[in-house]
Amino acid sequence: MKVIKVKEIAGTVPPKHYDLTSRRLVDAADSTKGLRTSLVRLEKNGRADPHVHDDADQLFIILKGEMVMKSGQQEVRLTEGEAALIPPGEVHENYNGWEGETEYLVITCGGTL
Repeated sequence: MKVIKVKEIAGTVPPKHYDLTSRRLVDAADSTKGLRTSLVRLEKNGRADPHVHDDADQLFIILKGEMVMKSGQQEVRLTEGEAALIPPGEVHENYNGWEGETEYLVITCGGTL
């Protein structure tokens, strides 16, 4: 077992992402299956530009607030308790969908980021 102290993890901002803080809870080095999990706080104007992960699945789970997820021709507003799965190779982007902060988990499996 590994105990993770979220508040002790330094926040980062991934490339092509803006006005957010991502804390990597689980890194691929911690998992035999290449699992990565991040807790993200998205500011009022936070967003991620269109990007793709060629060989990784990503699951976004909204914990607080709202987030708009765009993928191809589809655009969906996700609210607390909802999730979206992005398969490998699918171009996607997201942005904060309301006036407050949004918090969500991103669970990534496979590939490199």
